[in-house]
Amino acid sequence: MIENTHTPISTSKVQKLLLVEDNPLFAEQISDAIHELGGEWDILEFSEGQRAKEWVHQASAPCDLVLVDLGLPDVSGIEVIRTCRERFADMPIVVISVVASETAVLNAIEAGANGYILKDESIEEITEGIMQVLKGVYPLSPRLARFLFKQLSSPGEKTAERSDIKLSPREQETLQLLSQGLSYEQVAENMGVTLSTVQSNVRSLYRKLNVKSQTQAVTMARSYKLL
Repeated sequence: MIENTHTPISTSKVQKLLLVEDNPLFAEQISDAIHELGGEWDILEFSEGQRAKEWVHQASAPCDLVLVDLGLPDVSGIEVIRTCRERFADMPIVVISVVASETAVLNAIEAGANGYILKDESIEEITEGIMQVLKGVYPLSPRLARFLFKQLSSPGEKTAERSDIKLSPREQETLQLLSQGLSYEQVAENMGVTLSTVQSNVRSLYRKLNVKSQTQAVTMARSYKLL
């Protein structure tokens, strides 16, 4: 068992985790970490991507968290992420993988992943990343973040300005705060507005930027020099 050094997350409902991982030992470590966070958890564990996809297609409600490995024995974890995102637009999806290639990171984000954690980080760092997700802040391993920022700062077509995308001052402020890693609640507090207003701003940003997640929104905005 993992020693709990984090403040337990208080919740009155049973939270649901979809864990798609073919390594039994690592899956057990993640399950232990989740239970140590506090609250009640219903963990749905799949070692094959196809079975996970079938479950998602039949699910009547989104999970509170989805953790997906990319290197599954049957289908790519990217397919699982895409299925989850298409079925539930706002479901938190985080990659936990040994794969650190630039292509994998970009493909995962484009498919709809909100965050990306590398398995070679300590279990404490992984647990902290999971806690961030549950608070509405999506983690990106530092090595991967450096790569993305390098990509976005490189000259070329991807960083061209987009004059056809017009953001309101409130949308711009919302996006700026989200890019700093703040949760929706923290954004609302900083802006002096309600949580529902922030959620409305985010939906508008997603529509204008043609994205499906917070990570995609920030990435796209930076690439279009909107941040």
